[in-house]
Amino acid sequence: MLGAAAAPSNAHGAAADSAEDAAIEEIVVSSRYRDENLSDVPDSIAAFKAADIERYRIERINRVASLTPNLRFSDDQEVGVSTLVIRGVRQNRGTGQPPVSFRIDGVSATNNLLTTQELFDIESVDVLRGPQGALYGRNAIGGAVLVTTRQPTTTPQLGLRFTAADGEDYTLAGSVSGPVAGDDLLGRVSFRVQDRGGQLENAYLGNEYVDFAESAAVRGKLLFTPSERLSIDLRAQYLDQTEGSGYFTPGSDFFLPLPAPNPPIVVDVPEFEIQSNRIGESVVRSGEVSAKVDYELGWATLTSVSSFTDVDSGNDQDLDQTFVEAIDIVVIDESETFAQELRLVSPSGQRLRWAAGVSYFGQDRFRSLATTFLGAPVPAAAQDLKLENLAVFGNLSYDIDEDLELTLAFRWDEETPEDVTQGRSRTFSELQPKASLAYRFHEDLLGYVTIGKGFRAGGFNNLAPGSNFQPGFDRESLVSYETGLKTSAFGGRLRAGMSLFFIDYEDQQFFLFDQTGTQANINVPKSEIAGGEIELTAQPVDSLLVNVGFGFTSSEIVEYEDIPGVLVPASRIIGREVPGAPVISANLGLQHTAAFANGLDLVSRFDAEYRGKTYWTLDNENVQSAYTLVNGSVGLEGERWGARLFVNNLFDEDYIEWYFGARFIGLPADIAWPSQPRQAGVELSFRY
Repeated sequence: MLGAAAAPSNAHGAAADSAEDAAIEEIVVSSRYRDENLSDVPDSIAAFKAADIERYRIERINRVASLTPNLRFSDDQEVGVSTLVIRGVRQNRGTGQPPVSFRIDGVSATNNLLTTQELFDIESVDVLRGPQGALYGRNAIGGAVLVTTRQPTTTPQLGLRFTAADGEDYTLAGSVSGPVAGDDLLGRVSFRVQDRGGQLENAYLGNEYVDFAESAAVRGKLLFTPSERLSIDLRAQYLDQTEGSGYFTPGSDFFLPLPAPNPPIVVDVPEFEIQSNRIGESVVRSGEVSAKVDYELGWATLTSVSSFTDVDSGNDQDLDQTFVEAIDIVVIDESETFAQELRLVSPSGQRLRWAAGVSYFGQDRFRSLATTFLGAPVPAAAQDLKLENLAVFGNLSYDIDEDLELTLAFRWDEETPEDVTQGRSRTFSELQPKASLAYRFHEDLLGYVTIGKGFRAGGFNNLAPGSNFQPGFDRESLVSYETGLKTSAFGGRLRAGMSLFFIDYEDQQFFLFDQTGTQANINVPKSEIAGGEIELTAQPVDSLLVNVGFGFTSSEIVEYEDIPGVLVPASRIIGREVPGAPVISANLGLQHTAAFANGLDLVSRFDAEYRGKTYWTLDNENVQSAYTLVNGSVGLEGERWGARLFVNNLFDEDYIEWYFGARFIGLPADIAWPSQPRQAGVELSFRY
């Protein structure tokens, strides 16, 4: 869980008579379960506080990714499905696992379908890059995304926000907070509802909109503090999302195979045009309850985090993405998950600081994929998967002297997936140590070196009859080497961080699927990824805030062997780049504030994001060329109200979000997920 405190992003709030008063206030994070200045933590962290979230219009993690070097997040295929890549470490879809620990208020999102949920009533979002399993649990092989929602308040508060945008896209969000029974029991209720008609059209179905969306989410929180030592934080959330599904576009000519001896039919179709023979629809409904209990023992804080999550989802779509009725698919995905964590954290103000704990994760998940091929049903790929994970973890930081800090951490996981349908199970266990040295060269310059191991368990593929993929996939692990610098200068008007990393990867997992309905993960025996990030925030004058980010990766698939189900030979894969992440990513943000005498601020913001060349496939033959996205907004902000005009994708850039090559997945054509067009809108807010 994170707490974030920083100077307001608007210069009016931060301005003062002296340069020192006008300095960018330090961000406070709790990434090691204690409040620390961001510049004191020996990790590569991108942090967004409440003012940033409002002005950047952060409503999903894909917006966070556009502002974070070496983080890419793509929605595709259906609601809840995404592909997240962090420093070249990739998302595993289907019954695979994400590459980051995604936590909201300290509670893990226990199903990969929940990483795409809308973010509303949010206090802070932090992205930690590099292995974070020692503190943030399973699947933190590439990092952690930590979201903190707004807490209940001791005084009554009310907030409403309404947005209207192109595509008949209307959103209403709000919250109410205050005492329930004196200061000992505080409550907060927040909600978000959206109704979107859509902007992308199907050219072969009367130009019907395919990217429609309806969603509703509500969250309730109770904070009970019966004594100075004890606090109980209860949270419940319900989410209901219905969206368009499967509006991939063909990326090549369409090859329609027929039974021998008939030759295939080749259909010349327009590439990158939505033309499926049906309008797909998908749904995700989830409910979650959690309890976080903190008890002060004096010598440590004891924390218990318990959660139960129920997720039901479904998807009905045209899988071949052409106007020919070749392959259709229906997906059902249901899961129930219970998670429990206990940890002890020492006080902050001592030379030796530590945290230790144990955790349990249990999930029962049923997934079924039924396909229809040329009008004939194909036996469904169904899997009832039970999953258990037990872990022990710890973190220790010691001040060797006033300028040198040593941090040692570890996590030990034992994870057992059991495929009840096929009567098979396997246990994966791994020790994940981490060590770092941080040295303060002077008051405003911190340097660090870190070595850490990350781990993600293997599992079982959901095979349909006729599939050539292997029944299971192995665990993956990596060793990450990182060095970095953090500094501030010019009286606090400049804050910067730089990191370089090298990842030695074993058995990296990749997601593929085929025309039978099978969704499978495979392993690449050895790959290497090198790269780095630079992030800078500057306030050259009181009225102007500048954000700059730059990230790059250079990678190579070092070892690969021919794998059943993968039709491309090893000779065309060895030596290629690891696919999925832009080779270069960069962002520039300019925010200007004009303060008026009546207490109003005119805040103008410009954001540009550059995404370099991206390889989509293991053989690197399908490539997205570089492109730049520009967003802008201008708004009036008062103490109680605000109004903002905004535009996303200002120059209506057309690009591909994600791509599957037919030679890897056995479909009749390459398929590509289209980008969203330009969208302009207005946002009105009120708070009391």
